[in-house]
Amino acid sequence: MADQSGYNATSMHPLPASDEDLLASRALFKGILDIAADAVVSIDERESIVLFNQGAERIFGYQAAELIGQPLSVLLPPHVGDSHHHHIAHFRRSPSHARQMGERGAIYGRRKDGSVFPAEASISRIEIEGRTIFTAILRDITPQREAEASIQRLNGDLLHRAAQLEVANRELEAFSYSVSHDLRQPLRSIDGFSQVLLEDYGDRLDGEAKDSLNRIRAASQRMAQLIDDILNLSRLTRGEMHRDRVDLSALARQVADEFSRSAPERDVAFHIAPDLIDEGDPHLVRSVLANLLGNAWKYTSKRPSANIVFGARSQADGPRIYFVQDDGVGFDMTYADKLFGAFQRLHGADEYPGTGVGLATVQRIVHKHGGEVWAEAAIDKGASFFFTLH
Repeated sequence: MADQSGYNATSMHPLPASDEDLLASRALFKGILDIAADAVVSIDERESIVLFNQGAERIFGYQAAELIGQPLSVLLPPHVGDSHHHHIAHFRRSPSHARQMGERGAIYGRRKDGSVFPAEASISRIEIEGRTIFTAILRDITPQREAEASIQRLNGDLLHRAAQLEVANRELEAFSYSVSHDLRQPLRSIDGFSQVLLEDYGDRLDGEAKDSLNRIRAASQRMAQLIDDILNLSRLTRGEMHRDRVDLSALARQVADEFSRSAPERDVAFHIAPDLIDEGDPHLVRSVLANLLGNAWKYTSKRPSANIVFGARSQADGPRIYFVQDDGVGFDMTYADKLFGAFQRLHGADEYPGTGVGLATVQRIVHKHGGEVWAEAAIDKGASFFFTLH
């Protein structure tokens, strides 16, 4: 769109041109302005608009021809007029001829439809043939403000949820205390009085009565073990980790020796790879090895002889993979998705004792270290459990 002087309305108000080079320079200047994404607005000393590029047209919603010669106040919200005049006067007196984007903080513009938007601006002052021209490059920061508001809302939600989680944790602690003290005492009483009946009145009881009392004792002891396992599992979720250098080979050897001493009559060979060093919480990593090696020990118990292997293999683009392998009864991979759920068992408690919490414990510890755990097995062909630590 051209004005009466023949210049495009997005260029400067006409200044004297002496030759074709000046016209070419103005054409180049206009081309640069037109491709700028930001708004470029120039005013003279009377604060009349003398330049309004296409970026400004997109941001403010005006055509340049509508604004050339109009006061800058058209582009300002009414409530910032006095403040703007103050800043212009201060900038006019300032020795600096430029102010960087965002140096003044956010300012506000008004679109043709009356909507107000925040912006950042850099401002320059130049003298052209005796005229003082102020030029502002404005960037609409509405998306940034909306993103900041969204982040603030999310942070508020997180703080609220953190507070709720803190309350839930305190309630869980109270529940754990209740479980630990209020439930164990009745169980101890059930087990203890059942034992008294067997010891003091055993000669008066028939076989069926003795069997019933033994079942009561076994059930109370199993429930006590379940309570202990539940409490241990909940503590793993809430407790803090203390990372340190961990010698997994040494820990595995300690666990293996404990199992061997507990049943010296068993023919079990442990094969533990040496010098497997990593980083993790030593106490938690030992729990992982105790549970995995314990499973291997348990599920090879009906073999006349058994082999249990603890080793590792490296990956070119990932963490080291540790594994515990045995040649025991194995399991059907169809049900592998149930392995790591609390109280999930693929073998009956009458065949192999346990509460079904061990592998759930392993998974929580491994996930707490940022790793993964999985298994491979076949019925009567043993099982292999794999895990990473980070």
